[in-house]
Amino acid sequence: MGNGFSQRQEMRQKMQQTANASQVMLSNIIEMPLADFEQHVQNELESNEALEISAQDNEAGNDKADLPSPYPDYSENDEYSVPRSNTTDEDYSNFITIDQVPEDMRQRYNKDISAGFAPSHSNNSSGEDMINDNSGTSYDSLLAQIGELDLTETEQKAMEYLVGSLDENGYLSKDDDTLLDELAFQEYIDIDHDTLHRLVAALQTFEPRGIGAHNLQECMLLQLNDTEGDANRNNLTRRLARKVVRDLFDHLAHARWQKIQDILDVDNATIGEIQSLIRRLNPRPGYGLYESASYSAPSIIPDFYVSVDKAGEVSVRMENGSLPPLKVSTSHQEIVEEHDSALLRAKREGKTLQFNRRQQEAYDYAIHKVEAAKAFIDCVRRRQATLLGVMTCIAQRQRDFFVSEDDETLLKPLRLQDIADEVQVDTSTVSRAVNAKFVRTDYGTYPLKFFFVSEFVSASGETVVQRKAMMAVKSIIEGEDPVAPFSDSRIAEILKEQEGLDVARRTVAKYRERLKIPVAQLRRKISK
Repeated sequence: MGNGFSQRQEMRQKMQQTANASQVMLSNIIEMPLADFEQHVQNELESNEALEISAQDNEAGNDKADLPSPYPDYSENDEYSVPRSNTTDEDYSNFITIDQVPEDMRQRYNKDISAGFAPSHSNNSSGEDMINDNSGTSYDSLLAQIGELDLTETEQKAMEYLVGSLDENGYLSKDDDTLLDELAFQEYIDIDHDTLHRLVAALQTFEPRGIGAHNLQECMLLQLNDTEGDANRNNLTRRLARKVVRDLFDHLAHARWQKIQDILDVDNATIGEIQSLIRRLNPRPGYGLYESASYSAPSIIPDFYVSVDKAGEVSVRMENGSLPPLKVSTSHQEIVEEHDSALLRAKREGKTLQFNRRQQEAYDYAIHKVEAAKAFIDCVRRRQATLLGVMTCIAQRQRDFFVSEDDETLLKPLRLQDIADEVQVDTSTVSRAVNAKFVRTDYGTYPLKFFFVSEFVSASGETVVQRKAMMAVKSIIEGEDPVAPFSDSRIAEILKEQEGLDVARRTVAKYRERLKIPVAQLRRKISK
């Protein structure tokens, strides 16, 4: 029987919207927090002489919840050119959505965007709040320590990838084969197992100690490796603690201290010192690094202010900071209008108008700058409208939280999709709008992501807000007997008895981990 092959040609019609340069520029500035956006506007003013500060006062716009008036509405015509760049609209047409556009292509339109927050402002009287934002601190500190090692270029890149592979606890949870495959296929870095082990060993010498461990046991041993001590007694305690973690870890995990004491054959004072030393170890060095590092908290300018009047009405005000009202340069517009008027008159008279080289170059330059200025002003207007719409919707959905003095237990379930549906934008736009944005209230300053609360259905079929359950778990643990802390199973039972929440044990464990609270064995204190 012969194998038959056939070919068929088929035509299909499909409609899809591709990303363009204006959308990419808009997505970038929506994602910027206020401090970065202020600097971005200033850079745009310096680079485009067709963009000017309007003399119109926009203070009234800051006191209202509607759009600032100085920004003209160009929404009826979206076909704006953007400043010439190495990246063209044809490049972007290869991508269906904004999220598919590579970051380097997006940043090419915004070369002045700095990584992280803008420099701190010394004047804190204009509504700025000191907020500890630990994003990137551990990562940056570890990268700085890489520079102290004598590595080849390939080894340094591999080390940077290892740092980037650490989980939120500071552990290197991926196995060797996975790391080697990712280095080879994602980063094009080819190293062998021996080199990988040497780099991991170097990473595990970084501060804080415990970074780069593969599990909790190894993390504790790395912290006990330091044998420095002024007295022999301290060294003896450390060696015994290492033996407990290395050889008696199962007993340690189940807090069988009497069994451990019997095996070590030590007195009560010695076992107490061992317990105290082990209790001081940091099981999450990824968090501990930021807490122990000396730093200056960046000054973050809240993007919004939410207030509640005596009648309980919630109002949202957008903080425009030092953003100036913008307009297109009159002189540049006149050049374009005169050129277009001359062409129109010539066309009506049936003539062909010829411009000399200098006139044509002046027109080309002016129209390029004017269209770029219009496109930027339109993006600013859209940014303001989108952010204000998102924040207003959040305030309406979480009204109980704002009117009740910021009571976290009153937060309602909220998803990005809920806001996207109401504001009529894409979910990715809402994600960018809330990224690195903060809102100031009379009781504190919160990141916008704080208001997006998940929910779950308990075993009884009741819908429960996760934040409420988490706060209940925290409250129970804070009130427990430190000598006999509650297990996760017991906490689940108490939740059902006292709060009426039918929560599974594994759910309690998940909430406890999110609250950065250790297991009961590690919370237990020795009675004296």
